[in-house]
Amino acid sequence: MTEQDPSEEERRVLRETGVVDDRLLGHMDVYVGDRVRWKFYYGEQGFEVIEGHFLGFYTLFEGPEGGGDVNLIIKVERAGRPYIVYKDRNYLAEFEVVEPNVAARERFEKIHESHGRRVGREFG
Repeated sequence: MTEQDPSEEERRVLRETGVVDDRLLGHMDVYVGDRVRWKFYYGEQGFEVIEGHFLGFYTLFEGPEGGGDVNLIIKVERAGRPYIVYKDRNYLAEFEVVEPNVAARERFEKIHESHGRRVGREFG
């Protein structure tokens, strides 16, 4: 008996009940290596939109009780040079995968499948 991925089951239910269609399902996930447009909302200061490659999450501080600020790690390019920026996930308002990195997705899936884990669906 093959173990079903609960994320796939949830997506199937969302599709069958008409909440989302196949077009929207493709935008629900972001994988490491994807080029993504991020939109952050900072209250009175308004929105900040940046585009860059998603590299993962990082906790900058973890206290004795656990927790801490979870940041998105994003590779951006400014003035022709690459930079790594950490953005607080709590301010994330929207994201859109601009260019999926198909080669990276396939390789990460193979790596994690060999360890019996699922990978990639960082938000979905």
